[in-house]
Amino acid sequence: MSIQREWQKFVRPPRYNYSYFDLGPEYIQLHQGYLRKHERIITNRQNSKLEMSYFELNPKTSNCIVYCHGYNGCRIEGIKYASIVAQYGFNFCTFDFQACGHSEGDFITFGHLEKDDITSILNELEIQFQQKQFILWGRSLGATTIQLKEQPNVKGLVLDSCFTNFNKLAISIIQKQTRLPKFIIKAIIFLTKGTIEEEAGFQLNDIQVQCNSNMPTLYICSDKDSLIKAKNSLKLYKQHKGIKKLIKVDGEHNDSRSLEIIQQISAWCKERVQQIQLNNYIQYSSVPQVTRLPLELIYDSNIQSGMQSSYNRMPKNPAIKLKNQISIQLRTSCRNLHTAVQY
Repeated sequence: MSIQREWQKFVRPPRYNYSYFDLGPEYIQLHQGYLRKHERIITNRQNSKLEMSYFELNPKTSNCIVYCHGYNGCRIEGIKYASIVAQYGFNFCTFDFQACGHSEGDFITFGHLEKDDITSILNELEIQFQQKQFILWGRSLGATTIQLKEQPNVKGLVLDSCFTNFNKLAISIIQKQTRLPKFIIKAIIFLTKGTIEEEAGFQLNDIQVQCNSNMPTLYICSDKDSLIKAKNSLKLYKQHKGIKKLIKVDGEHNDSRSLEIIQQISAWCKERVQQIQLNNYIQYSSVPQVTRLPLELIYDSNIQSGMQSSYNRMPKNPAIKLKNQISIQLRTSCRNLHTAVQY
């Protein structure tokens, strides 16, 4: 067994090959409106080209769900979700992380560099497509990545099968690939740790996830997942102090999510956006409104024009309530106006 070959297999898994046809048509007809697909190539911080697919809803909206695929995955994972989330009023974006799918790059770094890929994608969506509010939806590698860096204008997270400890994940992945005993795998990781960190450009100990945010979050896990145990998600769920929800599903790590689960995810995302809109409305409505006096108030002919201009900006209601709750009646002649008016 070549140790060199084993670590390369770990940080450079086979790419998922797909064709342009697999990305779907340019237009998708919906019950109300349609989706238009935009293909983009952007450059990340490492000067690697990333490929993304953006589905724009018509009628237009500035709310967007960004899907982040899992280990050894690609944007094809999320393509099939675009038309479903659109029915809940969202645009949809999915992309290939560096070293995955059709994107450039040599190594997967398990979130260390991938978190900056997300930043690049969000910047593109904000500048080119005027998107203002995002919900990040990640699975496996994607779920872990979106927790490693706070992104602007993100209003919620969907974490499907998130791992919290890199070393345990590494053991699980290599064990599935090689069927080797755990003690041998631990020896391999110990012997190759320095090589991985030097070649891939990240520290293995950097990939540790703790729930330190109050961001509204939907957690998804399966008790049958043998690669990333459900206890990872349950630990984060218990630590979370903000708005949260847990959905348990059936199936193994790479099994597809059912239509019912995708609809539940979409409905939860819609609730988050509606809550934000409600909060904004309440905040706006709580601002005191200034009223004005009616323009038809008759002023005495000897009132100076400057004073008259000032009175034109007085409240419309002729009865002004003072702090002691006593109302006074404005006189029709400004000569007799002797009451102090307070705003």
